[in-house]
Amino acid sequence: MSVRALSNRFSNAFGLVLITTTTFSLFLFGCGSGEETTDEWETTPVISMTARLEYRIDSLMNENRRLKQQIEALATENRSLTARAAELEMKLDEALAAPPEPEPITDMRSAYVSALAQYRQRDFAGAKEKFEALLAGGIGDNLADNCHYWIGECSYGMGRYSDAIQHFEMARGYRYSEKKDDAQLMIGNSYSAMGNKSAARDAYNKLISSYPASPYVKKAEEKLARLP
Repeated sequence: MSVRALSNRFSNAFGLVLITTTTFSLFLFGCGSGEETTDEWETTPVISMTARLEYRIDSLMNENRRLKQQIEALATENRSLTARAAELEMKLDEALAAPPEPEPITDMRSAYVSALAQYRQRDFAGAKEKFEALLAGGIGDNLADNCHYWIGECSYGMGRYSDAIQHFEMARGYRYSEKKDDAQLMIGNSYSAMGNKSAARDAYNKLISSYPASPYVKKAEEKLARLP
């Protein structure tokens, strides 16, 4: 065999060995792209259990703060509503405690007759209230003096002698009152009931001197005779 033939056979064998070695290397170690993928997977960060728990705790704390703020807002609103309710309740109590406004009297004469009938039934408090309502309603002077006189009589009947004297004096104050002598006699009776004998004596004497034609003069003289 020639030298050239041996050289060719050697070259072919070397090439076969080189191909076989390369293939085995690729099979054993893998290609380059596979190594990059492995490197990328190895460097990807992993979230630990501790980090996850810390994140959950932060979320719960934030939620807790939000709920506390809502509770404080509701508490403030509740205090405001409670204060408003107390204010309204107080106003309601005041309204209920206030006396009702008297209804306007349209027929003064009928109301006067009704009040007088109530007095004669000895309902002094009810009659007094009606006479006062007539005065407040603007009853004319022709009956206003009578209203004061009968209020005096009601007060006398309830033992309120000072109030009685006040209204008897007011009845006498009307220029054309028909109750002047009646009121003067009752002023004397009121002072006598109070135990003020001196003032009672002066009142009876004034009736006798000021209204000598009055039918009450005789009564005044009898009252004076019984005074010590």
